[in-house]
Amino acid sequence: MKLRKMVALGMACAMTLSCSATAFAAVKGANEDPANTETTDETLRIALASEPSTLWPAGSGKTENEAQIISGCVLDTLVAKDHTTGEVIPNLATEWEWTDGTHCTFTLRDDVTMSDGSPLVADDVVYSVNDIWVALNAGNDTGRFITGATAEDDQTVTIEFAMQAPDMLEMLSMTNFGIVSQEEVEAVGGPEEVAKTPTVGCGKYKFVEWQSGQSITLTRNDEYWNPDYKGYFKDITFTFTNDAAAREMAVESGDVDVAYDMPVVQAATFAESENVQTIIHTFGQVAHLWYNMTEGHATADANVRKAIDMALDFDALAQVGTGGFNTQSLGYFTPDNKYYNETYTAEERAVDVEGAKALLEEAGYGDGLELSIVGMQDTAPLYTVIQENLRAIGINLTINTVDTAQFVEDAGGGNYDLIMVGEYTEARYPTLFCFLDQETIDTFVIGGPKTTTPEIDSLISEIIENPDEEAAKEQIGELEQMMKDQSIVSNLYPETKAAIISNDLKGYTTFERGFINPTNFYK
Repeated sequence: MKLRKMVALGMACAMTLSCSATAFAAVKGANEDPANTETTDETLRIALASEPSTLWPAGSGKTENEAQIISGCVLDTLVAKDHTTGEVIPNLATEWEWTDGTHCTFTLRDDVTMSDGSPLVADDVVYSVNDIWVALNAGNDTGRFITGATAEDDQTVTIEFAMQAPDMLEMLSMTNFGIVSQEEVEAVGGPEEVAKTPTVGCGKYKFVEWQSGQSITLTRNDEYWNPDYKGYFKDITFTFTNDAAAREMAVESGDVDVAYDMPVVQAATFAESENVQTIIHTFGQVAHLWYNMTEGHATADANVRKAIDMALDFDALAQVGTGGFNTQSLGYFTPDNKYYNETYTAEERAVDVEGAKALLEEAGYGDGLELSIVGMQDTAPLYTVIQENLRAIGINLTINTVDTAQFVEDAGGGNYDLIMVGEYTEARYPTLFCFLDQETIDTFVIGGPKTTTPEIDSLISEIIENPDEEAAKEQIGELEQMMKDQSIVSNLYPETKAAIISNDLKGYTTFERGFINPTNFYK
């Protein structure tokens, strides 16, 4: 999708950017180029930020970004998503029908060949659902919303879901829901062996080799079932470089073709470069600043939360968070989402230092307040802006910058007053508004207010289950108004992803959550 470009805003913070309007025009988005029509013997080289711990996340009971990117090349799903139109489209299933609110029957293609040469049949889907998704992933989103599957005949299978959710089909298009057969998994040695050597599935590419610490190589599946698909590159090689600057330099030197997962501000500095292309795109997620509303935290007081919201410079935060490529969010969803409601106006979100001070005085903190915010290294520039904003109203904000493991522990345990965590809201997934869902709060959620109300919890269920999209949008607007009235969250800006690619490369497309889809690149 194309980003709305904006002229750089003046900011009262230490970090400044110098991207001109010409630079903005030079940046490309994702899912913009036409599909490839040719094949070659060339190799595509992609530099990832880190090495995955598994190559079959569903078979390992994990949801790991790099692993999902690679498994998305090797495995195929029942349905797919057209990321230009947002529609769910046929893939391994040619059609489907909801027989009631929780049962959906799929008709399978009869021309799909698995990696071991056997045809795709309903029993393969049953095995994938029952023995992999449900049995190995009960604690994550791959398995906890599915009850099981039953084969009606060789080409027909019914999946039973644990709850009613009309947008559940879109979730089935995600990379973790790839189909495998029991025979090919057992031939490799079971799920643990497949996680290291995924010679399974019926995707666009096939696994070749994993040299631990060095690279992972895939090769084109010339027996792929879809005659309309052409894989330009014969092979795809993934390497791993934690240093973002080193990944970019590798593209400039010609050592790799794609530097994936670049910090957006860093990627923006190459927007005017003649040596590389800069890709920056949104992916259906807004950055949310959450307040810990549990007892013992000053942020449990609505006046404190409102004061913080009034003190925030949302334009400056959007400038830092998106590299100047997008503006502040006036709703919980991104503006291109069909469920988007503009809950705020830009005028009412203008900085109001005196109003914020008055609310803090009313809350009993007129003499000052000590708060903490937790995040990782990539949030430090943004948190510095928030820190300066709050200093103006007498709040001393301590920034706790931690590693990934500590962040998960602190965010899960509520060891913070403020935290920034976004939510992927491309559809009404069963996980929608997870930070305010009582069951999720009671089990494990990274961030959020750590509390909710029966009214909000009930409304979330109604939103997810509503068969009428327009009615669901109205209900979402109602919930967002509750969140606004109680100052539960501050919506900051649409989150963006960035990459640097070689000048001659085209076909930058994405999987869910904006993950790069390596299978569609071409020259």
